[in-house]
Amino acid sequence: MVRPVGVTILAILNFIGTAFCLLGGIGMILGGGFIATMLSQQGQGSAGAAGVLAGLGAAAGVFIIITGGVSALVGFGLWKLKGWARIVSIVLYGISGAFQLLGLLGSLAHFNLFAVVWSLFWIAIDALIIWYLLKPEVKAAFQAPQARAASA
Repeated sequence: MVRPVGVTILAILNFIGTAFCLLGGIGMILGGGFIATMLSQQGQGSAGAAGVLAGLGAAAGVFIIITGGVSALVGFGLWKLKGWARIVSIVLYGISGAFQLLGLLGSLAHFNLFAVVWSLFWIAIDALIIWYLLKPEVKAAFQAPQARAASA
């Protein structure tokens, strides 16, 4: 079975996200150390605080790089029509939608029109992707070849 166009687009978006995560993670690691060095050389703040800042930058950078690795794996799985990648994508977009809902509640509590519209936009995108991945024809594309042949 041919890979659906939407799945191809999602896989490519995962690969693009991986590139941004790698660049961002490396930037966080280098940037935290750079800012810590600048603070300690200028005498602003203590050396301990500079060390903590460098450590936080490194930890955040490693987390972002790991996130990029997960994105790469899911993108590869979607590209190869692996069923686990479809399920992982649905779960991750569901988690994203849940966090966007929390952000929406925060935006409503301290009303910010832009933040409300932004949250609603991403909730709609997450819901649309989940709906797409749950469509029967998309689900069928992820079935094993022998299962597809038996159902045909």
